[in-house]
Amino acid sequence: MLAALLAATGCGKKGPPLAPLRIVSTSPVDFTARRLGTEVYVQFLLPSTNTDGSTPADLATVEVYAITIGPLGPSVTPLTDEELFEAATLLATVDVEPSVDPETGDPAESTPAAAPPPADPQSSLPAQGESVTLHERLTVEAQLPADLSDVDRRFEVDLEAESQTDAPTIVGLTWVRPPEAMPFFDPPPRRTYLAVGRTVDGDAGVSSARLTVRLDSAPSAPPAPSVSYTVDTITVTWLPARGATRPVQAPPVQAPPVVISSIPVAAEPGALPVTPAAPAVPMLLPSTPAIASAEPTRYNVYRYVPRGAESGSAAMVMPAPVNAAPIDGLEWLDPTVEFDVERCYVVRAVAGVEGSAVESEPSPSMCVEFRDTFPPAAPQNLAAVGSAGAVSLIWEPSPDSDLAGYLVLRGEAPGGTLQPLMTAPVTETTYRDDTGTAGVTYIYEVVAVDAASPANISEPSNRVTESSQ
Repeated sequence: MLAALLAATGCGKKGPPLAPLRIVSTSPVDFTARRLGTEVYVQFLLPSTNTDGSTPADLATVEVYAITIGPLGPSVTPLTDEELFEAATLLATVDVEPSVDPETGDPAESTPAAAPPPADPQSSLPAQGESVTLHERLTVEAQLPADLSDVDRRFEVDLEAESQTDAPTIVGLTWVRPPEAMPFFDPPPRRTYLAVGRTVDGDAGVSSARLTVRLDSAPSAPPAPSVSYTVDTITVTWLPARGATRPVQAPPVQAPPVVISSIPVAAEPGALPVTPAAPAVPMLLPSTPAIASAEPTRYNVYRYVPRGAESGSAAMVMPAPVNAAPIDGLEWLDPTVEFDVERCYVVRAVAGVEGSAVESEPSPSMCVEFRDTFPPAAPQNLAAVGSAGAVSLIWEPSPDSDLAGYLVLRGEAPGGTLQPLMTAPVTETTYRDDTGTAGVTYIYEVVAVDAASPANISEPSNRVTESSQ
């Protein structure tokens, strides 16, 4: 993995990549992006094959571009890849580890069937096929729509239409602003990301798919979560974020109670009797919102190990929530309890519009070091049988997974103090006590002991009395 922190401003621009006229690398794949507050993480896999299927890819670098695009006129088609590269800002250039022949050390030649040579374990550059993560902080400048006036695009004019007879040819792209009286119809700009590889000779490969990220205002972060745990489950709870939205639905219509009478009622003397009709219930007509509305606020939970506990310098990765899908409620259960380990949790609010999500800044973190203070279950159904010179004990095991063993306790009947008969737990569920005095009646109990430090001891089993012969 490659860690790359992008600066607030771009690193420059390059001309648009031309369509490949010869064998070049395929596109970066698994291209994904996540917006977390004022940060955007972009992740993709480096190409490892050429357009003809040969390997390794002729790949020296991968360039990542970004551009913020606002609303265009209704007759303006989206930018082509060439136009996007022309107007976009070059955010980063990722150098790729050169492919070499493992036997000669010379640059490897592409072959139709050969797999890419193994990467150099000492190299700090990412190899073909590896995942790369980039990180951009959204500055004010990055969120402003780009100036597309330099994009050379000429629009055809329909000379047969009277209204367009005198219309001039339009050069470049211009923004269309909605009326000030209805600002809520102004769709927010979007940040678009695109990546392309370049060969050793500088030829552009196949462009990646485009990624678009909404630039709406991020929701407010929720307060710090609370964390509690049991022997097998961690419970993370939090309060709603300020301004969180909830599902909106029409209130139920409260119709007056309907009373059906079997006795006809006469309206006037001499008139025919009538039966009261049920009152009319107002009906809600189906409707479609005029503008896209925000979805109910949901939440993502992120779990991490404190920085001081990390080993080495870990590569940057795209943050991923531990929950499989955004949470509608205010609670998440983590079934991966690990004792003697400190974990930290943060929660982000998720605002979605038309299937595109924007997450808030993280909540204040809550770190907890989990300690095993939970005793195992007590052994069950202890039984004793006396014999010549000994008492044999047997019991049902405790079901706990971290069980270290059992301690057998003994005391003289009827009211003696029970003391363990061993210093280290026994792992079997049977025990033969041959240390007692023949004819003396003893009381026995068994307790379970777990592997925690210090060890937790269960409640005692049932008591039994027995003596050796």
